[in-house]
Order: sequence, then C-alpha cells, then structure tokens
Amino acid sequence: RKFSVEYIQPWSNMICKIKLQDDIFEELQKLYNYTTKDKWKSFGEQLVGQINEEPEVTPEIMEKFPIWPDFCLQTVSQYVRTAMIQSLYCDDKKLSEFKNEEILTRLTTMWFVNQKPGEYNPAHIHTNCKVSAVVYLQTPKEQIKGRKEHYQSDGKITFMNNTGTDSNFANSQCSFDPKPGDMYIFPALQHHMVWPYRSANSDDLRVSLSFNADYTTKSMLEQEQKNHQKMYEAMKKKESENDKSTDVSNINKSR
Repeated sequence: RKFSVEYIQPWSNMICKIKLQDDIFEELQKLYNYTTKDKWKSFGEQLVGQINEEPEVTPEIMEKFPIWPDFCLQTVSQYVRTAMIQSLYCDDKKLSEFKNEEILTRLTTMWFVNQKPGEYNPAHIHTNCKVSAVVYLQTPKEQIKGRKEHYQSDGKITFMNNTGTDSNFANSQCSFDPKPGDMYIFPALQHHMVWPYRSANSDDLRVSLSFNADYTTKSMLEQEQKNHQKMYEAMKKKESENDKSTDVSNINKSR
C-alpha cells in the first residue's frame, strides 16, 4: 500500500542527507585537485578543528568551477524552503506567504579538510551564516575498527542537541559513517563534531569539503533596505540638529 506522508517537525532542526550524482562528484573532485595542486591558502585559523591541512576554496577558485557552487546554492535554497515549511506548518497565514517568497542565497565560505588519523573536530557550531554543509570525497582505506563493539564512533560525524521532550520518541544525537559522495546540509547553529580515527597508515586521509551559506527572501531584503534608509535619514537629521545647536555665530560678545 502507498501512504501519503508529511514530516512535521516545528520543534527540531532538520538534517538533510544527499547522495551526489556522478557528474557533480566529479566536478567536486576537480575542484579539490585544483585547490590543492600548488601552495594553497589555509582556512584553519578561522576554524576550531585540531586538523593541520584545511585549504580554503577562495571565490576566485569557485569562479573556475561554476557547476559546483551553483549546485551548492540550489541545495541551500531547497533546504531552506523545506525546513521553513516544516517550521511554519501550524501557521497557515505565514506558511502561505512563505511559499510565495523568492529565496535569495549566497555562499560565504568554503574549504577542504584533509583529516589524518588522530585529528578531530570538537563539538561546535558555525557563525556568521545560516546554513552549513559537509560533503565527503575520500575515506580512510586502512582505518582500525573501534575497540567497543557496542559503540563504534571512530571517524563518524555526530549531530547533537535539539530533541523532543519525550525521550521515547526522540534522540539527542545521531551519527553517520562518512561515505564518498555523501552530503549533509544542516542549520549553521546545529551542534556537530567529527570523531578522530586510527589507522595502520599515518597518512590515511579522510577528505571532505565544508561550506557556509546565507539566505534571505526578497520581501525581507526589501524591508531591510527600507529600514536602512530610515536609519540613514534619522542619522542625517540628528547631525543637522547637532550642527544648529552648536552654532555660536549669533552670540553677542561681552566686554
């Protein structure tokens, strides 16, 4: 039997898992090869990860591979639309208004992570953006299995927090085994971490790409522009009033 299913989750963040198509994955691999072929710019100083190699994908590099950033922007836009529809599910008026909105997106930062055995990313969030994503290109070939059979966490990515109040039907964390071509897109303020792993080869890399993105809607942008204009006019008016209050040209000089 076929059933109509709706996902209603107005009190939790949504993590979306995507499997990249072959042509998109090939474009991502080309981007990686180009970014890391020569001396690259490190993005690591802006990150919390205990990882040595984190090459930045600069805007100039992105321009050389337009298929990949275009795909990223499409996924962000689709994620925002789906997540907001879930969030506004119980408010018919706001939901109807949002469905007619034009969503505007932009990529803010992008970088690769060449993670080696023993390196890790502690629990953290991403700032100065609204949506984040990670996609995997390569996983370790000689990774050693974790010691605890009942809790295999080595090398996984874990998302935590944001759960329902009834623990019978909610879970405070979920972990995934990274696989080449897997992409996870999530709210920037969603806590997440990447566990370290062990390997028989000290150079056994796990390669991933992360990016941050921002979004707004056309009506929100227009309202913001109006607010800025009002603030500018108020500032100019205040400056004019201050200039007049300090004018001493008409004060009579006394002997």
